[in-house]
Amino acid sequence: SVYRLSPERKSSKVNLSESSERDSFAEQLDKNGIRISAFLMHNDFSNPAIAEEVDWILKCIEEGRLFRIQAIRLDPVMHKKGLPIKEAAEKAIEVLERVLAEIPSTEEISFGLENHGEYSNNPEFLRRVFSALNDDRVGITLDSGNFYWYGFPLDRVHQLFTELAPYTKHTHIKNIAYPTDLRQKQREIGYEYGKYVAPIYEGDIDHCRLVESLKGVGYTGDICIEDESLGRFPTEKWPEVLKKDVEHLEGMLNL
Repeated sequence: SVYRLSPERKSSKVNLSESSERDSFAEQLDKNGIRISAFLMHNDFSNPAIAEEVDWILKCIEEGRLFRIQAIRLDPVMHKKGLPIKEAAEKAIEVLERVLAEIPSTEEISFGLENHGEYSNNPEFLRRVFSALNDDRVGITLDSGNFYWYGFPLDRVHQLFTELAPYTKHTHIKNIAYPTDLRQKQREIGYEYGKYVAPIYEGDIDHCRLVESLKGVGYTGDICIEDESLGRFPTEKWPEVLKKDVEHLEGMLNL
C-alpha cells in the first residue's frame, strides 16, 4: 500500500492490489503531473521462510510494472539482531539470487539496498553483497545522512559517496549538523540525532561532493529529498524548509 496524494477519502492509503484503488491512484498521479521515482520496501532477509521474502519482492515488482517503476528500494534491516556481517550478507545474497533468477535480464528494473540500520550502513556488508551477486541490477539506495548517523566521521562519509556512486540506483537526501569537535570523530550509532538533524541546506554533509560523484559515473536517477528535520519546525514552516532544500539541491545540479 502507498499513501494517497489527497487525504479526502476515509483511508489515507491505497491498496495497489485492488484494481479500482490502483486505477484511481494512477489518475491522481496523472492529474497532478507526478511520476513515482521508486517503490520503497521493508524487508527481513533474516526470515527463515525465504520464499516469503522472495514472493514479497516479486509482488512489488509486479505492481511496479503498472507504474513503470524502474527502481525498488530494499531495506536490509533484519529482525534477527547481532548477526555477523558475513552471515547477514549471505542471507541477503540468497534472497536476491532467487529474485534475480525470476526476472528477465532485459527488464529495466534495479534494486537499491539502502544504507540503513545495523547492517547495510557497514560498507563491508554492501561490498560482500555487490561482489557476490555481480549484477548491475543490484546496488544501493544511497542515503546521504545515514552513514553520518551511523557514526562515521564526515570525511569518511564523503569517501563512501565516491566509492558507492557507481552502485547507486536511488537516493535519499538528508543532513545532520554536529558540533565542530564531533564532525571528524567516530560517534556511537544515532548519537543525539533528534537534536542535531538539520535541513539539507544547513547540515555538515557536502552534497556537492555527492552530486559530483554521481555525475562522474553517469547517474541519471533521482535526487530524493528525505528531510527528517521537519519535526523541529512548526507545521506551517514545512513548505518553506522544503522549498529551500529544493533550491539548494537544484543549485548543485545546475553547476
